[in-house]
Amino acid sequence: MKLMTTVFLFAATLLSACAGSSSGSADVSFNPRDTVNVPEGVTGQDSIAYIENAITRSPISAADLLGLAEVHAVEDYLAYYNDLESAQEHLEVTHRDSAAMRLANRFMRMGNLVKMNGNANDKLQWAVAVKAAMDIYHKAVPSVPADSIIGEIGKVVYKFSSQTQYELNFMCYVDAMVDYYRTIECYRQWLSVVPAKLKPLLQEEYEAWHDLNDARFAFWNDVSYKREWYSMKPMEIEGYYEKLSCNRRAEMEIERAIILDNRPYQQLGQTVTTAQWQKWIADHSVPEDVDFMREMGQEDDLPSDSLVNQRVIALKSAFSRWTAARHAISAALPENQGQSYDNLTADIHSRLIGKLADIVPFDEW
Repeated sequence: MKLMTTVFLFAATLLSACAGSSSGSADVSFNPRDTVNVPEGVTGQDSIAYIENAITRSPISAADLLGLAEVHAVEDYLAYYNDLESAQEHLEVTHRDSAAMRLANRFMRMGNLVKMNGNANDKLQWAVAVKAAMDIYHKAVPSVPADSIIGEIGKVVYKFSSQTQYELNFMCYVDAMVDYYRTIECYRQWLSVVPAKLKPLLQEEYEAWHDLNDARFAFWNDVSYKREWYSMKPMEIEGYYEKLSCNRRAEMEIERAIILDNRPYQQLGQTVTTAQWQKWIADHSVPEDVDFMREMGQEDDLPSDSLVNQRVIALKSAFSRWTAARHAISAALPENQGQSYDNLTADIHSRLIGKLADIVPFDEW
């Protein structure tokens, strides 16, 4: 995602300030230097780059991710928040704030690393690493219930935001990342309890969903919603990304009920035909406001034919793999369960192109 680099820079500024403002920060036992020997004479940012290059190749372990998060919790940006002219000077940085910022730093840095360098299975390791980071937070602030810890990230980022458009965009990015983590963790837990004979098939479905999710988002971001000039684009696109995650978790609850509880599921919408799917892709292969962009003389901002073709091919390929993975699962289930699973697949597809209402309505999240 295009926000990644700038988002982390802002995060490092904010998170380092709070981490350095409290003497109660919990120590972390994960050290990337346990797994990477940095050559003699390689120090500072060069040392960080060396460690990152050595570790951020798939597969990435949870321990390595936590270690890298610590390496990047740099103190160089403290001056911004120690400046008496800072808009944040009137805010008290509590022990809870400090611990939450440490958690947010680990969470965002690790999330960005796996987004840039990892695959679907590395995302599962990210979920393991986040749980370990939340355990560290809970030791520092035991008064916060375990099931509420992940919500502390958004709260503390909001508290120390000056509400500029840039920071509002950043907060939406954080919210989307938190929801994405919840979905990956939901998958991780699901894969741990499914019947053994189904686990390889469900693992394939997870990997296919991961690739489809990325392809769908890239298609919308780079083609359908090509608005580089629009300052609120990050907020809107992250809201869309968050909606995808919320719906997927709701769909997974239905899948669990079908497979584990043999609960029937009746299809709610009409099955999307191949022709309808192809038409939807064609209709969305130009920006939503292409006429306005041309009127404003912004033809240079329109996606190139090669980019559109690339994103369309990736979307179709990922979709084919995902549907094949789900058909393999339904074929492995008893007939009635398989039919229910197919019914749900049809509704997910219908929801994907907007022909069926979202499971989680916009005004409920």
